[in-house]
Amino acid sequence: MEYDLKVLKHLGFNMVRKHIKIEPDLFYYACDRMGLVVWQDMPSMNPHLPWPTPDQQTEFIRQLKLMITTHLSFPSIVTWILYNEGWGQLRSAEVELTPVIKALDPSRPVNSVSGWRDSGAGDFHDNHHYPYPQCGTPFYSLESTPYDHSRIGVQGEFGGIGHIPDMKNLWNVQSQLDTLNQTYEVTANIEIWNYRALRVVEDLKDQVELFSCSGGVFTQTTDVEAETNGLLTYDRRILRPNVEKWQSLTSAIYAAARSHSHAPKNQIFLTGQQS
Repeated sequence: MEYDLKVLKHLGFNMVRKHIKIEPDLFYYACDRMGLVVWQDMPSMNPHLPWPTPDQQTEFIRQLKLMITTHLSFPSIVTWILYNEGWGQLRSAEVELTPVIKALDPSRPVNSVSGWRDSGAGDFHDNHHYPYPQCGTPFYSLESTPYDHSRIGVQGEFGGIGHIPDMKNLWNVQSQLDTLNQTYEVTANIEIWNYRALRVVEDLKDQVELFSCSGGVFTQTTDVEAETNGLLTYDRRILRPNVEKWQSLTSAIYAAARSHSHAPKNQIFLTGQQS
C-alpha cells in the first residue's frame, strides 16, 4: 500500500482520489506522512439497479455520515466526493445531502457529483472524459455540462490509456482476460503507452494555462481486474511511465498553476485514480 503511494509521489503527483472504497486508517496515516492529499469518495450503491429504495437511501446516508465523522482527523483528506457518475444517485439527492456534509465538516469542500448528473450543488464542477480532459473549458462532451464559472473546475477522471502486459503480470482469471480489450484505448507496447499518456496529460497542462482547470485525476494508479490502464501493472512488477518525462511534465503543470497565482482556485492536483 505504501509502495503505491511512494510511486505516485516519485512521479510528481500530489493527490490521490480514493474511488469506490474506504481504506484502513493506515492508508490515510501514510498519506499524512508523505504529504499526499486525498479526495475521498463515498462508496456508491449499485449503478446497475433502478433508483435506490427508501431503506437503501436511508442506509446510504447513515454510512455517509459515519464515513465523515470517523475520518475527520486525517489532514490528508481535503475533499469529500458524494456521487460518482450517477451511480446510485437518487434524482437530485446531492442538493439535499451536500448541506448535510457541510454541517458535519465545515472545513472541507464537497465534490457533490464527480462526472454526470450535475445539478449545480457543491464546490466543484467535475467533468469525466476519456482519454482527453475537458477541464474548466468552453468545450464539453455530451456526457458533461458547460463549465460553471461559479465553482472550481476539475477533471475527476481522464486518461484510461491501456497496455496489455505478459500473462505473468496479469490477474489470470479467464472471465477477466476476455474483456481486456475493452479498456478505453489499448497501445501495443510501453513506449507507445508513454507517448499517448503523456500527450493526454499535456492536454491537462494546456487547460490549466488557457482555461479554468484547477485539478485532474489520471486513471489510474494500478491495473485492476479487467482494466490494464494503470501506472503500475496488477502485480506491481512493471512501472509503465518514463519517470524522467513524467516528473518533468508534472512539474510543468504546477508551474502553469503558479503562473495563475492571482486566482487561488488555480491550484493543480494531479493523480493516479485508485480503485
